[in-house]
Amino acid sequence: MNHTLKGAALSFATMCLAIAGLPPASADPTGPSSVELVVPNSPGGAADTIARVMQRNWTEGKLVSAPSVVINKPGGGGNVTLSYLEQKEGEGGVLAVTSITHQLNYIVGTSDYKYSDFTPIAMLVGDYVGFAVKAGSRFETAQDLVDALKKDPQSASIAITGIGGLNHIPGLQLARAIGVDGRKLKTPVFDSTGDSATAMLGGHVDVVIGSAGNLAGHAESGLIRILAVTAPERLPGKLADVPTWSELGYDVVFSSWRGLWGPKGMTPEQIAFWDKTIAESGKAPSWRKELEANTWTDSIKSAAETRAELDALQKELVSLLTELGLAKRTD
Repeated sequence: MNHTLKGAALSFATMCLAIAGLPPASADPTGPSSVELVVPNSPGGAADTIARVMQRNWTEGKLVSAPSVVINKPGGGGNVTLSYLEQKEGEGGVLAVTSITHQLNYIVGTSDYKYSDFTPIAMLVGDYVGFAVKAGSRFETAQDLVDALKKDPQSASIAITGIGGLNHIPGLQLARAIGVDGRKLKTPVFDSTGDSATAMLGGHVDVVIGSAGNLAGHAESGLIRILAVTAPERLPGKLADVPTWSELGYDVVFSSWRGLWGPKGMTPEQIAFWDKTIAESGKAPSWRKELEANTWTDSIKSAAETRAELDALQKELVSLLTELGLAKRTD
């Protein structure tokens, strides 16, 4: 049977089931008949990598018997993906890779989509942030930076990738922790952590705040030093010698989490299916390998745990961005 006739036959069969009041046939009695993993970025980035590793684990581990596909829908700071997800209400086989950026975009008013408009399905990875300086910087330690900022918040230029964005929040947390007005920090904005690092190496800025994994490569070359990271405990592997802000006595814990959201209206059975599937896929060697390669932490959480964490994080982000005068929404 050619693809056109096969598709027509499947559509006719689905229509007959609908007329009879029966649900569509599913490759798994508790799961979807097909799966779409929607990525809000172009191929090759962190979100895309997560989606493709997860999809491969589902297939190779026979965790999802339904056919699955990764679909890239970049644009609008993630709004293109969330708009697509909004149209799939009640469907159990459409999941979007999301991140803290989507939460921040809602608060600062660049997106109308809040996490509660969807079904938070899982936290997957934690991507912690590092504060880095050029080798030979006057800031030998994290405490040196703290002392300078306490004396004069303008004494160090701290490169970020967006006002109110995911690399700005840790700077605001540090300012709050040391009793400094975050609005007084000198924070030049760059397009990416790579651009920030280039500017720092050229002597144009003093400090870069960026993904610890991205900064680790520069640190290995000896060109930069990472003063501290925003993880609750020391990161493993190549960053094991880098202290956390917490151990230094400062309440600066921040993860650029990445996870999965589903459409609004998913059933408890659909959610339970994904809770089990994602937990199992997180045990795969390929998943562990990807975590290590990117200096990500394993943060897999159930749907209920994810919703609770997003609720708590929302309050913290609203508080920080309100202090800076950037919060357009406080719900």
